[in-house]
Amino acid sequence: MIKKKSSKFLSGALIGAVLGVAAGIFASSKTGKQVKKEMKDKMTDFYQTIAPKLKKMKEVGEQEYKLFINKALTDYNKDGKFDKKDLKNLAKQAHASWKHLKKHL
Repeated sequence: MIKKKSSKFLSGALIGAVLGVAAGIFASSKTGKQVKKEMKDKMTDFYQTIAPKLKKMKEVGEQEYKLFINKALTDYNKDGKFDKKDLKNLAKQAHASWKHLKKHL
């Protein structure tokens, strides 16, 4: 039962991180509803891609988390889904989410 609650909470934490990243990128990127929607869709897809991998990580430190995020972003962006500015913002926001996620990993 504790694992189910922990898993649900981690999922919620990841969704919260997605929303935080979205807010950060939207505040600093191009304007326009279409650009914002596309970025939100890409970020949601990215977090859905890494969420199962994050859940499997039992014990991870900040350095390992940041390396994981960097590698995941590199792998995810192989087809150029993000431009350099958006990729940098996403990495910054994902790294900043460590403080929130470390309580649940």
